[in-house]
Amino acid sequence: MECSECNKKINGHEYFMVDQLPVCYRCLFGKVKPLLMYPIGSVKQVNPDGISRIELFTYQRRFLYKLEEEKQISIIYYLHMTDHISTKFKRGKEGNGKEVGVFASRTPHRTSRIAVSDVELIGVNNVTIYVRGLDAFEGSPVLDIKAIKNNSGKLSRQGVRY
Repeated sequence: MECSECNKKINGHEYFMVDQLPVCYRCLFGKVKPLLMYPIGSVKQVNPDGISRIELFTYQRRFLYKLEEEKQISIIYYLHMTDHISTKFKRGKEGNGKEVGVFASRTPHRTSRIAVSDVELIGVNNVTIYVRGLDAFEGSPVLDIKAIKNNSGKLSRQGVRY
């Protein structure tokens, strides 16, 4: 297969389908070297009632200190099921909204494959985290968890200013 931008042969899976055409990583990202990232766990269950279960790897237990005191957290995860990108599309579930590009939307079809969901923390049990409002699929690798700042610029419930 050849890249639709530079016409060079594409090695392996190092491309995205952009507007239904193959585009190699070099054309998308230039000469930038990829980053090495390790997940800290994964989404194990997404329930119809809106409550999801996240299982962290056992070695992450030490980083959960006082997480249960937070009301809201951000879950940063990897969009492991994304396989194509559209440069422009119509917002909304029916695709009848305003036409925008990837960076002006919350679409999962993006080049970085990174997503963020601000969620309500329901509970923490050992290395299992229960949240409401996670917009992820089961099996999505979790990359990070962050406390959400409130409007005063302080971390919620802790009063720590950056």
